[in-house]
Amino acid sequence: MNSLRGYQKMSTTAEFISNVQTEIEGLQQKIANLEEQKESIDTQVIDLRNDIKRRNDLLLVWEGKADVRPMVERRPRQRSRRGFTMNSIIIEILDHSDKPMTAHEILEGLIERSAEGNSKSPISSVRNALQILKKRGHVVSPGYGLICLPGKENVGSGIKTIRRPAPMASEEDE
Repeated sequence: MNSLRGYQKMSTTAEFISNVQTEIEGLQQKIANLEEQKESIDTQVIDLRNDIKRRNDLLLVWEGKADVRPMVERRPRQRSRRGFTMNSIIIEILDHSDKPMTAHEILEGLIERSAEGNSKSPISSVRNALQILKKRGHVVSPGYGLICLPGKENVGSGIKTIRRPAPMASEEDE
């Protein structure tokens, strides 16, 4: 008599299938319960790490190794509602360009795409974004005031800087 490890001899195949499906549903429910517990444990671990960081900061302040600043929790930064960021569009503009561009040319490209943002000074926003991209290594500056993607540094076709002539000696100075 062949037996199936712990299963009693079943009279029909339908009963066997039904029992196995019930066991599978039970196991899936256990998995769901464990996943809920895991999420709870993960949040507890994050809270404990934040407490440790606060206490370490407090020790640094107490020892005089850090300034006294209010400990403010920062919200995680959310993506733009329109689905793009200025940085990604700047990279796209530079990718489509065949020569290095100035911040003003990049701003014109942003305005064409209606992506200049709502800043009082859009050129400042572009320059700030370019500084961030430069620090991250996403863009390079082959010449003064020029920005391009790495590998597209053909300065020969770029804009040349025009120098203001030296002031001429006036008649009063003589």
